[in-house]
Amino acid sequence: MLEPWNITVVQPAVKPVFNGPGPWRPGALRENLERACHYVQVAHSYSRSKVVVFPEFFLHGFQPGRRNADWIDASLRLDGPEIATLGRAAMSANCYVAGMIYEVLDEFPGRFWNTAFILDPQGKVALVYRKLYAMTGKTRPGDVYDEYLRRFGGPESLFPVLRTPFGNLGCLVCYDINFPEVTRCLALQGAEIFLHISSEGRSGYHLPDGGWELARKVRAYENHAYLAMSNCGPAIDTGGVADLSHGHSQIIDFNGKVLNMAESAGETLITAEVDIEALRRRRARASLNFLAELSPGIHAPIYAAARHWPLNGWAEHPGTGVAENRRVEAEVIADLTRRGVLMAPQQTPESGAGRLPQQE
Repeated sequence: MLEPWNITVVQPAVKPVFNGPGPWRPGALRENLERACHYVQVAHSYSRSKVVVFPEFFLHGFQPGRRNADWIDASLRLDGPEIATLGRAAMSANCYVAGMIYEVLDEFPGRFWNTAFILDPQGKVALVYRKLYAMTGKTRPGDVYDEYLRRFGGPESLFPVLRTPFGNLGCLVCYDINFPEVTRCLALQGAEIFLHISSEGRSGYHLPDGGWELARKVRAYENHAYLAMSNCGPAIDTGGVADLSHGHSQIIDFNGKVLNMAESAGETLITAEVDIEALRRRRARASLNFLAELSPGIHAPIYAAARHWPLNGWAEHPGTGVAENRRVEAEVIADLTRRGVLMAPQQTPESGAGRLPQQE
């Protein structure tokens, strides 16, 4: 029988690698990396944690208004020295470490990716997940769907799951939480613990009683899975305000109950106990067992026939950013309205009214 074990979520201070319009600062990335390695050791020393989770942008920070070319210049590789350094920290602490980088791939020149990863206790990259949903200039697997599957495997390559002695881990990144299909596909691949690697600001959608918070609880409940969300802490040396993030990193159990949560946006670590045996007993129970009772064949024809966001939409060239994605979104909404899937409001809202502030 597998004994309960600890998972730690890190909510770190982060120094952006770009400060406003200034040049790319490799030293800022090195400082962020050193801080991350320190916190892996803290999680080991204080809590004997088996899994440590970092947020989106924990190495790069976030700076709006930069060109795709800037982020490509600052991007890393999974086989590069930075991930190797973090891997040595994972090996020293004998734990799994999850996080995110901006990544470049030789197979897709002129593009950059928002890539989540898990390092194993030997310090090796054991899982790679590339963010599926975003509206910025990064490339998403669906943008180059055919070529991506040709290079990396079938559709299951979009939803990788790492089977470990402590449970099965899957990753999703920030905006992905709003799409129930992401965690459901991970669960159908065997995931028992969702690592939500996030970066969330102070919009009402993100606050503890907002939609993203509700979505996290539902994703855990409907899939009988643990969920650990790591958000950024203070932004340091930005030339602007430090508390861009709402913080409130959290760990949720398979009933949708919050086990631990950061109570502020400050730099901190939170830890909770994971009882995989209890989760597996819940998944084995023949009552309200949503995974067992799910009938995919009922839904598959509707999904297969649906025409929404296009696959391979940026296969010929990378998207440039939010404006181009908003143009595609407007075309999709217009088409859904023409086909009666959506009903047009009687009064057109003012331009930009009610728009969710752009998140990565």
